[in-house]
Amino acid sequence: MLKLSNETKVGILTVLGITLLVLGFNLLKGKSLFSHNKTIYAVYKQVNGLQPSNAVQVNGLIVGNVSKLDVMDKDASRILVTLTITKKIEIPRNSVARISSDLLGTKTVQMDLGNAGEYLQSGDTIYAAVDGSITDALKEQLNPFMKKLEGTLVNIDSVLMAVSSILDTTAKDNLQETMRNLNTTMLNFRHSSASLSGMLDPDKGNIQATFNNLAAVTGNLKDNNAKISGILDNAKTASDALANGNIDKTLHQLQETATNLNATIAKLNNTDGTAGLLLNDKKVYNNLQYSLNNLNKLLEDLRINPKRYVHFSLFGKKDKSKPLPSDTATAQ
Repeated sequence: MLKLSNETKVGILTVLGITLLVLGFNLLKGKSLFSHNKTIYAVYKQVNGLQPSNAVQVNGLIVGNVSKLDVMDKDASRILVTLTITKKIEIPRNSVARISSDLLGTKTVQMDLGNAGEYLQSGDTIYAAVDGSITDALKEQLNPFMKKLEGTLVNIDSVLMAVSSILDTTAKDNLQETMRNLNTTMLNFRHSSASLSGMLDPDKGNIQATFNNLAAVTGNLKDNNAKISGILDNAKTASDALANGNIDKTLHQLQETATNLNATIAKLNNTDGTAGLLLNDKKVYNNLQYSLNNLNKLLEDLRINPKRYVHFSLFGKKDKSKPLPSDTATAQ
């Protein structure tokens, strides 16, 4: 059997150890030793803390990792990032490798796949882009707010200066007087509140007594509901009797009577009829008055000298008659 020297054994173990170390290091970096990976390059102006072994994702799926980062210029204006794609996917040439970070600050390279018909091959360079950090986004959101806040503070400062200039000695005295008046008002309000509480007292309050009286009135109405209903029924009966009566006929007859009375009055005012002449013609009145005077004279003469009109004598003795009444006799 072949015997190995100690030096040979040490050399073999050293080679095996170095090999295992390299394999383990590559495995820790995410490199597969038994598959054909695709290497793609991207050039960035800044990487925002991107480190080797950071994941490369497509639609949230890890398809590779960052192999290494190299400085292309002495001023580090361009940084070459090597991306190792371990998944068997096709990446269109117009795709973009965008560096982004989550809330915890973990950096990843997101592949935004394009729509080109040609695909990147191993060793090609992809378009690069960098998302702003959360701090940058917060700054962008807070900058307008800070500007508004600065303007508001300036306005507040101006208002305070104006108030300070207004509040001279007289104004301060007036303000103190106003505060004293406000204290007096609050004291009066406290007394009013106490009075209101007394009015609202459930046992002795005026409002409670008012509600009790109202309850008594409503109770009386409830107790006399039958009487009220009877009164309303009587009123309804009376109104129905008036509605069912011959009021229209009576009013029509009354209207006809008023019409006839108007016609009669019109005839009396007219001089064509006898009654109208008696009422309106002065000559007729005078003649009638004259006739009545003559009739009065005749009756007076008949009373005084009845024998002048009736001749009756048993012995044929002539009676001496008295003279006629004066023509100036007037009717009594």
